[in-house]
This record gives sequence, structure tokens and C-alpha cells, in this order.
Amino acid sequence: MHLFAYTNCSHSPVVEDAWRHPAHEQTDGVRDLSWWRGLARDLEAGGFDGLFFADSFNVADRYDDDYVPALRRGEQVPEYDPLPLLTALADATDDLGLIATASTSFYEPYVLATKFATIDALSDGRVGWNVVTSSGRNEFANVRGEYLDHDERYDRAEEFLAVCYALWTDSWTDDAVVRDADADTFVDPDAVSRIDHEGERFSVAGPFGCAPTPQRAPVLFQAGQSERGRAVAARHAEVAFAFALSRDAFADHAADLRTRAREAGRNPDDVRVCPGVTPYVAETTAAAEAARAEVRDLVEPETGLVRLSSHLDYDYSRHALDEPLRDVPAEGIRGVLRAFLDDDRAWTIGEAAKRYARYPVPEPAGTPAEVADELERWLAAGADGFVVMPALVPRTLDRVTERLVPELRDRGLLAADAGGGTLRKRLFGTDEPNARHPAGRRE
Repeated sequence: MHLFAYTNCSHSPVVEDAWRHPAHEQTDGVRDLSWWRGLARDLEAGGFDGLFFADSFNVADRYDDDYVPALRRGEQVPEYDPLPLLTALADATDDLGLIATASTSFYEPYVLATKFATIDALSDGRVGWNVVTSSGRNEFANVRGEYLDHDERYDRAEEFLAVCYALWTDSWTDDAVVRDADADTFVDPDAVSRIDHEGERFSVAGPFGCAPTPQRAPVLFQAGQSERGRAVAARHAEVAFAFALSRDAFADHAADLRTRAREAGRNPDDVRVCPGVTPYVAETTAAAEAARAEVRDLVEPETGLVRLSSHLDYDYSRHALDEPLRDVPAEGIRGVLRAFLDDDRAWTIGEAAKRYARYPVPEPAGTPAEVADELERWLAAGADGFVVMPALVPRTLDRVTERLVPELRDRGLLAADAGGGTLRKRLFGTDEPNARHPAGRRE
């Protein structure tokens, strides 16, 4: 199994109200480079495969049609850009995968392809890209000036990815850099070519400015759970990050994604499906449950309503907390709502708000053996690993590395030494995308 730690460049990656808790250090650490380097080293030593950064370009303003609630609740604000941070973390670690979110709606393909190629080169092939299309109207107002509806965002993403793949895999041969002083040639001109992409949304001539990097293309992460999002994940994702409240709902999602991958000409094993989880691990069951209750008591419903409204692009201020949570017309992250609607219980808006303030992921609490038992049940339901979403940083992650990881290793579920090499080699045994992936090179 694989373990990824979820974070962002804000004061809290998961529980926005965590800034009230004395054990939560990220509120101050977010702008401290030494703190981030220490966290990355601890995760690497503690058995994690990668550190996963979420990101956005807005201050949420959908709830009550204003950004004031988001500022008051600290809903992912202030927030900084993770891409520059990855290079520092690459220098601080040797094996840890470094994954950053970047939106196909807000970059141009050549620009973003260059950024990821640079980080892949500097990290010796440890970079991953969490591909998102974004949904916040304020994000689009800040960057594009026009809003793209759900399906148009995914249409753009598909062409965006095609351009990036061409730049990364088609523009340069492996031996293009010859450094031949006798021939007075640094790069063989015959080994570099334009891509001449002319599409509906992008016109990119090339050639690419970066020589091939250790992975050629970053490992592709994706978390789409809408109908269109699943279709894109089936074609492109190498790691699919999933939100699910119940094992049954997750099992259905994982099976559907693997079926779609097969129909897209891929092997189902080409996609690692990793649900989010927030574990509470302690020496006794009672202590773990008390730690979970302590975090839950921090959460205010409005925090979740601000986040839910932003992610769905739907204003929940118009509803009472005791109303049943129902399907709504939403142009945002539709899979967010499905996680609740597909659950095996009915939710009120207030209950869903408090839950979404911690994200819709399982929260197993218990001894290392008890939490490992629950993770094994999720593995049996189709999980290939987990994205650990820490309630308190670094306490949640420390308790995973110090208590849970040894239990998982004793059970043979987690390698004692995942080994070096590129992130893709760590996950799949090869440096480059295989020939079944759209970015794979074909003979």
C-alpha cells in the first residue's frame, strides 16, 4: 500500500478551526521554510510515499455572497503557492514524492509543462501533478475574467493534457543533449522537433525548452468524482484520490473507475486508487476516541458551510441547518455532494457542514491494531493506499508514523524500505508512463 500526506500552503490543510488548538503548528509553520523541510524529512523517514499539496486562487465568496465569512473562519486563507516550495523540499529529502495541485483552467500548457519539468529535473524525478479544473467563480474572476462551466472546464483539461504530453514526450529524444565539443554542438538539432499543436483551445508550436527529465512526465493525480471527472481520471490518472464516507460507496467508486480505465485501453492496475482518511491513533481506544472528539468540538458549522458553498459553487446561507441535504444544481466539485448523498445515512445541512469542515473521509479512531484493521477493510474494498488528511499538523502525522506505520509493516502491508528512484518507479516500477497511458511513448 502507499501513503500520501495531504496538506496545503495555508494555516490548516483539513480542519480550518484547528488554529485554536495548541498542538497544531502549521498556523505558524506555513511561512517557515525550515518547518516545511522538517515536516518533509519526518514523512520520508516515517514511511510516506509523498506529500500532496492542494491549492486554489481565491478567497471563497460564495457563502452569503461575500468573502467576509471566509476571512472570519480562515477558510483556506491566507494561502500561498506550493510550486516554489517543492524545490526546497526536494533539496531536503531524497525519496519523498512531491505532488502539487495546478489548474488547467488558469495556466497555459507550455508554461505549466515547463514548471513541472523543472521540478522533476531538480528532484531527480519525484514530482507529481494533481490535475484540477477548478470551480470557484472568484478564482475565474481573479485569473481568467470569465467563468467556464463544468463540461467546458474538462474539455479544456483534455486538450491541455494532450499538449503537455506532446511537449514532455515527443519534442526531444533521450539522447538530444550531446555536448560534443569536436562537433561544436551542445544539442543535436535533429533530435528536437516542434509539436505543432493546433486545437480548439490551444495553439502551441514548440519545440519544448526543457530536455527530458527523469520521469519525462510527472505522475498524474486526479480527484474527479463527477461523471465527467471519472471519465478523465480513467484516461489520465495514475493515482486517483477519492472522497468517500463509507466503504461500500468507495468500493463502487473504485470498481467503476477501474472498469472505465479498462474501457479506455488501460490496465486497471495502471491506476492506484487512494481514498482520503483522517486516522486518530493512540495507545488505547478511549484515548483515540477522545482525540477525535476534541477535534470535532473545535468545528463550527459555518466553517463547513463556507467550504461547502465554495466547492459546490452554491450558496448554503439560504438554507436552515436542520434541512435535509439534497441534490442541488451545482457547477462546482460535484463529487463533494455525492459523497454525502451516496452515504448509507441521511444528512442534514448542518450535519454535513460540520462533517465537511473536516472533509468527507473516514475517521477511524483506536489503537494501532484497530486502525490497521479498518484500513485493511478499505484495502479489501479496492484501496491501493491512502491519502492521510491530518486534523492537527504535525500531531496526526506523527502518530501515524510513530504508531500506525510499524503496525502496517508488521502485517506486511507497507514496505520497510520503499527504495529510491523516481516517484513513478516507486509506485509502478517504471520511470516513464507506460505505453497504455496517453503520455506513454510508443515504439
